[in-house]
Amino acid sequence: MLTRLYAARRATREITNSDTKLRGRYKITIQTYNAIDFDKGLLDRRIFSDADIYQEELEKVFGRAWLFIGHESLIPNPNDFFLTYMGEDPVILTRDAKGEVHAFLNMCRHRGNRIVRADDGNAKNFMCSYHGWTYSNEGKLVSVPGLQEAYYGELDVDNLGLVSVAHLETWAGFVFATWAEDAPTLEEYMGDFRWYMDMMFNRLDAGIEIIGPDKWIIPANWKNPADNFIGDSYHAVISHRSATIAQANRRGGKPPAISFERPGSNEVAPGNGHGMSAFVFDTKEDFLERNIFRQQGDPELQEYVDSRFPETERRLGTTRTWHTTPGHATLFPNFSWLTNRTLRLWLPRGPLQTEVWSFTALDKDAPEEIKRKMRIQCMQSFGPSGLLEQDDMDNWRNASDAGRSMQARKYLQHISMGVGHDQHHPKLPGLSSPNMFAELPQRAFYQRWEEIMNANSWADISVAPITATFEGTSTEE
Repeated sequence: MLTRLYAARRATREITNSDTKLRGRYKITIQTYNAIDFDKGLLDRRIFSDADIYQEELEKVFGRAWLFIGHESLIPNPNDFFLTYMGEDPVILTRDAKGEVHAFLNMCRHRGNRIVRADDGNAKNFMCSYHGWTYSNEGKLVSVPGLQEAYYGELDVDNLGLVSVAHLETWAGFVFATWAEDAPTLEEYMGDFRWYMDMMFNRLDAGIEIIGPDKWIIPANWKNPADNFIGDSYHAVISHRSATIAQANRRGGKPPAISFERPGSNEVAPGNGHGMSAFVFDTKEDFLERNIFRQQGDPELQEYVDSRFPETERRLGTTRTWHTTPGHATLFPNFSWLTNRTLRLWLPRGPLQTEVWSFTALDKDAPEEIKRKMRIQCMQSFGPSGLLEQDDMDNWRNASDAGRSMQARKYLQHISMGVGHDQHHPKLPGLSSPNMFAELPQRAFYQRWEEIMNANSWADISVAPITATFEGTSTEE
């Protein structure tokens, strides 16, 4: 039986926008969403195509969540800036002359013109090309043409600086921001997911740097790629089979047999809508034999990777160095990564359009030749020229389009793989499914989406407690 997207309750209220002192009364409709049946793994596919739902997402999801907006390596020097986005809102990420990092809405307070047009650069001030209002990279309005003559010196300059994000925090060089004044801290928001992110991005003293982004548009809803990266190992065996065969032939070997069993693999939902895969190894020898970090296909690169394990063990402890390895992952709502060092931002550009930003993460202190090899390996798999990318885009486009079909949207999506087999693994924080072919992370993702869409504020949104044990020295920094 079809589950209704909207519950029966519809309430109407009147509001007055007193902040801008506009006179007038507006009626809005409050929707209560009932899109996901977590226990049965059923999902209403209209959430991928409905224009009204999309507009509400921009306000409730992207207006409340902590969003990845860049990395400190993108603005390494004083007065550097990087143009980024939070949902559809253009944002200027800056480092001022004192080294402090800021994030502002890319909008002149006068008429709303975008004041920064370049993707990145170095500037102490930003001047609006419309009327010349000029702002410092600390967000202050520092110059208004005709301030005395045209405004009679009466313009409230001190309160007309750039609109700042409500909160900005960094973790391991990654910069996150939120528009919500009442949001939890970034640490609370990441929760146990940070235990897994450490293994990828916080394992070395020097940290990482990221390069990019490559940018392109795909005709799909932003949730489709976020869903794919959070937990869809199932498609890789089928959709990427031709690429797997081609890669094996190039290396002179045989492609792996199609199998839906992966010993030691898990799909994990560590809370707050985040999700990923994780591999568990019983012994150090087992780790060295099967760890995908070591399956580089390049002796020099493998030797480099092996040389960093002692440093990783000091920073992260024994369990996260020798007994656990992360796989694919998504930090709710739209930041994803893979172990081949590709990072993704899925930027919404309409209910059926997503702008993809693809970065590559490199060990900051690695030799240049190693960095070159890392870049090439990442490019060969994913990105505009990658072997795997075109397979995914076609799948996501068709999955999104099903929500537009009058007949297709009468039938629910099935994300029921692994229902009833969830567990608490002794070595893995969060709820897990003991097979990488499971859809637990997707169910948790959409359950979180529904919770946020039904909430009036962060007071109505649960925040999972941090239960992970963080061994090593990385948490002391």
